[in-house]
Amino acid sequence: MNDSGGATGEGMGGETWELFRIAVGVRAEWLVLRLRADGAAGVYGYGECSDAGPLAKVVAVLDAAVRRGARVQRPAGLRDALAALHDAEFGEAPDRRTEPSFAGVTVAGGMAQARTDLAARLDGVPLWSWMGGAPPAPVELYANLNRTPGGSTPREVAATAERALADGFGALKVAPFDAPGDRPLPELGLARLHAVRQAVGGGVRLMADAHERLTFDELVPLLGPLSELGLHWLEDAVCIGRPRELARLRARTAIPLAGGEFACDPADVWNVDGLIDVLLPDVKHAGGTLEAARLAAAGTARISVHNPTGPVATLHSAHLSSVCGAAEPMEYAYGPTAWRSDLVRGAERVERGRLTLPDAPGTGLELDTAHPSVTRVWSGRMEAHRPARR
Repeated sequence: MNDSGGATGEGMGGETWELFRIAVGVRAEWLVLRLRADGAAGVYGYGECSDAGPLAKVVAVLDAAVRRGARVQRPAGLRDALAALHDAEFGEAPDRRTEPSFAGVTVAGGMAQARTDLAARLDGVPLWSWMGGAPPAPVELYANLNRTPGGSTPREVAATAERALADGFGALKVAPFDAPGDRPLPELGLARLHAVRQAVGGGVRLMADAHERLTFDELVPLLGPLSELGLHWLEDAVCIGRPRELARLRARTAIPLAGGEFACDPADVWNVDGLIDVLLPDVKHAGGTLEAARLAAAGTARISVHNPTGPVATLHSAHLSSVCGAAEPMEYAYGPTAWRSDLVRGAERVERGRLTLPDAPGTGLELDTAHPSVTRVWSGRMEAHRPARR
């Protein structure tokens, strides 16, 4: 991480936060946080906390964060303040895993993203450089088809896969067991995968996200047919929070196993090291971009950054993928809207399944708050706590 100085912070009193809701469609919304720190001369940092839970819960977490305030005592400068704010929120507090809950960790992840984005902007360098990375090549993406409109029959899922393939994506992920239909879910999910494989051919990397929808007894009879499909990985058939059951699955199949999207502590990774082949850190649920980088370095699994949401998280994730040298393509939510790059004024540049990072400082994005899909739903001030004069 770059430790050069930023703006001076003698007058820094805290932070101004805003939460924006972006209406994507009937199946999704994105939640974006914007940060302006006192003394930052109008420069903003951005983070995303989508999938944290209901909007009311997210707002309640933010209200609680504002009430607590920023635990910073007389920072020497704004960069030091940002580092101290991050350390205070993500230190070794004993209640970190249980309170402020999943929503709290994810909202805190969005706040931490915004702080690192702002810190890199104040240093005048791209986020990948601020985190200590080398100049990046375009980041390879895989298309997550789960949130794409178009239906859930095997034929409809296959048609969506064909569109992604035509758009240049060489790796695809489906969630075959999510939607019920005209037959038992294990049978229907397998039919969806067969239809996709037949449509895209054997040269395309195909991943299946089970989302823990099947019991272990339902899953075991599918392992042979799934193996025959040549899956690049099977994701969350058993979550990393159940290592004993995951070890049973590992013993029964040679299919590469992936997981870890909700990990928020290196211990989560250590507990399943050797049981999964691909770790999926998420900048939102890990508690921020820096925390996701810690997770990526914690085990021996290959890294694919988990990222099924909007362009703000996508840009943070792409910087992370570049810095951690991810061996696997990064997740990209394919198809829910054609205007997602417009939200960040063109900063999300995806062509033929690859994302080219901006050269601008920080993440390189600016949120278009005038876009018709964007609504500001909350704002608040977080004041820095300073020691009383003696």
